[in-house]
Amino acid sequence: MRALILAVALVACTQPAPTLEAAPEAGAQDALAAMPSWDGARAAGVDFRAIGQEPGWMLDIYQRDQIKLIWDYGENSTTFPLAAANTAREGVTSYATQADGRTLAVTIQRTPCQDAMSGETYPATVEVVIDGRALNGCGMSV
Repeated sequence: MRALILAVALVACTQPAPTLEAAPEAGAQDALAAMPSWDGARAAGVDFRAIGQEPGWMLDIYQRDQIKLIWDYGENSTTFPLAAANTAREGVTSYATQADGRTLAVTIQRTPCQDAMSGETYPATVEVVIDGRALNGCGMSV
């Protein structure tokens, strides 16, 4: 059920909202609403967006100052300061940062990735490690 809720929320970022019989929990709705739509992400200052499934998550890297992550189908969300990008390996960009007692590591590999639920192809494979827990997905510049 949670996967369905996040999938619908992620699709809502790119398409008009479908009619649903059940809505996501209020906390998850608020976390998802705090993330700009795909169409509005660039104007909001987002440079790169990544998404993943099981459990559902979304990450936005802002151009100047922050990384926002929501995970566990929107039940958890945290904003991190944007650390300097590490580009020591060709085709790989990584970030390591922390905030409020949490640690975040993001690794973006410029290799094609296919979303497990939608089948959509993205130009980057992304691994997010939040407090030692790995989340895998896909991403692209917005």
